[in-house]
Amino acid sequence: MKKSNPVEKLFIRKVTIMVQEFYIKTNATLPYLRMELINDGRCDYDKFYEAIQDADITFSMKDSETGLLKVSNAPVTPVLAQETGCEEKYILEYRWDKKDTRKPGIYEGWFVIKFRGVVSDEIGAGDLIVPIQEKLMIYVN
Repeated sequence: MKKSNPVEKLFIRKVTIMVQEFYIKTNATLPYLRMELINDGRCDYDKFYEAIQDADITFSMKDSETGLLKVSNAPVTPVLAQETGCEEKYILEYRWDKKDTRKPGIYEGWFVIKFRGVVSDEIGAGDLIVPIQEKLMIYVN
């Protein structure tokens, strides 16, 4: 009887990491970094948009090589999307400062939404980090 080798039972699971990419030139302040909030159908969309108007929203960005923060908790304003439909939608918009893009490199960015109250049973109160399932990579060149 052949003994099984524990190494033979190991396998490598391929993991795909979704990435959103944003490109901006060194020392530039345009284009603004915009993140659309998507209705995933899991919570009351209208309540979410009401809550986001009263939330504290910040943007942070760290150097992907060193891990050092380049932007830390900079204020963000939700902007009403330019849509033709009847439903109001908001986009998170970060307006760059020249110091944010002074050094070329690859950075990882994220938004934090701090809700002041309970949005719904699914979301509750507290912080929501956006993007949720993807990384936001920012290329300054």
